[in-house]
Amino acid sequence: MNLPSIRLCVAALLVSTLGLAVVQRSHLWYPSIAIRAQKATVPIGLDFLFDARPTLSDCETITGRIARLVLAQCKSCEIVRAECAPSIDEVGRQVLGTVPLPLPAGRMANGVVRFQADDPDTAMAVCRQTEQATQGAPNPVTCQPPNKLRPPLDPHPAWSGLHALVLLLACAAAALVGWLILRYEHLHAHLSHDGVASGPQKVHTHPTPRVGGLAVLAGLLVAVGVTLVAGEGPLDREFGLLLVTAVPAFLGGLVEDLTKRVGVLERLMLTMLAGALASLVMGAALGRLDMPWVDQALAWLPASVVFTAFAVGGITNAINIIDGYNGLASGFSIIVLMAIAVVANQFGDSLILCTALALAGALAGFMIWNWPHGRMFLGDGGAYLTGFLLAELAVLLVQRHEEVSAWFPLLLMVYPVFETLYSVYRRRAQNGSSPGEPDNQHLHQMIHAWMLARAGATRRSTDAIAMNSAVAKYCWAQALVLAVMGVLFHQSTGVLVSMALAYCLCYVLVYRHLARLRKNAA
Repeated sequence: MNLPSIRLCVAALLVSTLGLAVVQRSHLWYPSIAIRAQKATVPIGLDFLFDARPTLSDCETITGRIARLVLAQCKSCEIVRAECAPSIDEVGRQVLGTVPLPLPAGRMANGVVRFQADDPDTAMAVCRQTEQATQGAPNPVTCQPPNKLRPPLDPHPAWSGLHALVLLLACAAAALVGWLILRYEHLHAHLSHDGVASGPQKVHTHPTPRVGGLAVLAGLLVAVGVTLVAGEGPLDREFGLLLVTAVPAFLGGLVEDLTKRVGVLERLMLTMLAGALASLVMGAALGRLDMPWVDQALAWLPASVVFTAFAVGGITNAINIIDGYNGLASGFSIIVLMAIAVVANQFGDSLILCTALALAGALAGFMIWNWPHGRMFLGDGGAYLTGFLLAELAVLLVQRHEEVSAWFPLLLMVYPVFETLYSVYRRRAQNGSSPGEPDNQHLHQMIHAWMLARAGATRRSTDAIAMNSAVAKYCWAQALVLAVMGVLFHQSTGVLVSMALAYCLCYVLVYRHLARLRKNAA
């Protein structure tokens, strides 16, 4: 099959998936359970209402789990209602909100339970007993008295021993697979090696395997296995689905690593296809950017799905663009992932927390072989897998938690995003070249050139190779500052926008300064 035919097939798949995502995108399902019990001679009612779940299966899992737990603890209890509603009314929104309720209510990490009885004191007493009984449980209840303003839903941290295990085992698995790749390098060198003169952006002096993405994937698969063994219900299913949707992006990059024949446009379409798949099977579509005129457009589902696919494809390719020096893209991604994990933990989102930690662990295991000595490269497969999951975590975080500003993940990733936009402008407007053509004028390459000029070294000298690993530290530093500021102000859109614009201005000023130094040294 020739290149135009492949391009046409990928385009057809992309359009079809976008269409299916628009037509068949699942509702948000709200788990709701009503339970009645007899306490002495007083009837007691417990009404549970939980935050929305992205799929009906996840919603049914929650209702079934709560029903089993209650019946196991209360022999006189009876399930009056257990349903998954595609929407909630104004009363339901008030229950999940902060307004005073006429009944005692217990806060949980992902919902609210109301206590009803003819005697208000009895209802309050049961609420207090429930609070005491659930202390130390995975999802404890915090009792709130009636007719008082309630604090915002502040879920208990999702961090647990499971997440620590996911992080460590993903790291170990990636490191092991990386060792196997290097140990048997002679068997696959004819396919996996990145030549020393294969592009203007290359700075290594020895042929090097560029299939580090296989090590990262291995770490993620082990992490999914851990959640399956742990029996975490919706978590293992959603985690697995998220990795399945990454397949087009990963395979497009891996085939390019092995054949060097997959064009930039084809890889971009494959990453967009992966984004459309995530919207189709997980309902992961951006409905807001916290800009009124944009949010009005994204309220229309087709616009939301198409924009999300385009944004996911753009961020995925942006991570690939900054993958130019040892440890740069992987170290940058770990910093971003840990910031996302911190915020996800604050909101008790186990899926986002677990995925972020698993990917961070897998990248750390890969970095054992990549930084500082560059014995293995991430490759397009690894860069696209990492970039896609970063983009999807950003989409899910904004979609699931309205308290989080849409500019929080954008600030975290403003460096690769603005690097991509500025490169397109530079190549097209200033140089008249194609935006897809590789060059050696990215910011990280300007930093490397500045380091060489300061040391009086040449691009292929021993010092230049040693400086390769040092370049990443400059980019990690800016990522760390943005990550800390983003976490501190993750709910303040105005502050985040100001910091993002300030970074873009600083980027342009620094870039032009380095470009002048490079030109003068030439």
